[in-house]
Amino acid sequence: MTRLLLLLCLVCAFGGCATVSEAGGVGYPFTFEVRIPKTASPDMKTTRAILLAHHGRNVAYLWSFKEREEDGFLVFQKEFLLVPEDEARRGLIVREFPAASQVFRLSIPQTPKPQDWSQWQRPSYVEVGDALKTFLKPDSEVPDRSTNLPPVCFEVRYKIERKRIE
Repeated sequence: MTRLLLLLCLVCAFGGCATVSEAGGVGYPFTFEVRIPKTASPDMKTTRAILLAHHGRNVAYLWSFKEREEDGFLVFQKEFLLVPEDEARRGLIVREFPAASQVFRLSIPQTPKPQDWSQWQRPSYVEVGDALKTFLKPDSEVPDRSTNLPPVCFEVRYKIERKRIE
């Protein structure tokens, strides 16, 4: 019982608003990596990644990620817990203040399915305004959204596992 309460507190503390009972006792560890060329040297204190879903969001700054160098890139790795959602729309926003948000639309079904690493993907778009508030809106309704990506931008890949929560 104590373990279940601790897990529930952790899920809520990291921004996921779904409860373990809503998830049916199953969680989906979502491991993702964000990379950028070493020459870009992002600010670890101001750059953050935000995982968006119907029930809420999870936020982490780059300084809290595991970091490694690989083939001329800085690669940052983090894990969040996914739960089944009412809608399939999920996204990841990477923002280094004061630059525009780089938004990645993620192909994750309402009930996540385990999968191996996805391919590296560039942002779906960049947005100068508040990408958190406008993520669910169509492109035509957000004038600050653009698919003209900067020459140096973050890339993302992810994998999903399934884990029984007791």
